[in-house]
Amino acid sequence: MLLLLEEYFKTYPTRKRVIEGLYNNGISIVDGKLFLRNIEISISEIAKSLDVNRRTVYETIKVVESVEVLKMVMSKLLPMEDISRVAPVIGSQVITVVTSPGYFSRVLNEFTEIIKRYGCNVRDITGRNCGKEDTFIRAVFYRSVPTKIFDQVGSIFGVSKVIIATPELNPEYLACAKCEVIVCPNKLSSSAWEKVEMD
Repeated sequence: MLLLLEEYFKTYPTRKRVIEGLYNNGISIVDGKLFLRNIEISISEIAKSLDVNRRTVYETIKVVESVEVLKMVMSKLLPMEDISRVAPVIGSQVITVVTSPGYFSRVLNEFTEIIKRYGCNVRDITGRNCGKEDTFIRAVFYRSVPTKIFDQVGSIFGVSKVIIATPELNPEYLACAKCEVIVCPNKLSSSAWEKVEMD
């Protein structure tokens, strides 16, 4: 969460939980209402999902709207699109690189160099450097990448973990000591489908 928001709500743990939930889910506050992009969200539903009462949500909104800088930040929020959860189902591979605090820029630079070196076809790349527990770089590839990439990514100084979400298991994936492999049990594409698409 932004340090700015944390500073304003640090003495109110329940309101802090509300603002954190809104911020992390990209829910904006505009004119006393909550929005997920252009869809208005019920305050009752937010209260229920964050396990607080409605009054706490209203009080949090009131604080945000009374401080100009908070109002500006919270009115501009949008949810971040993330295709990484469905990518393995449609035959794409996802590599999430968890970085140690303070090494995000270095790891990002070296990770993109490795991708460039092997000419991997990247569908999407995102990253987050918001604190100790939420520092990662995630790349979604159209196809599985060469297995030698995992060793190279895992050996970048500042990488604490590499998580591979893949449509199919390759025993070579298990060679890297820092790698955690998640295989999709519901893959929709197959080599037969790929042959039909090519014809």
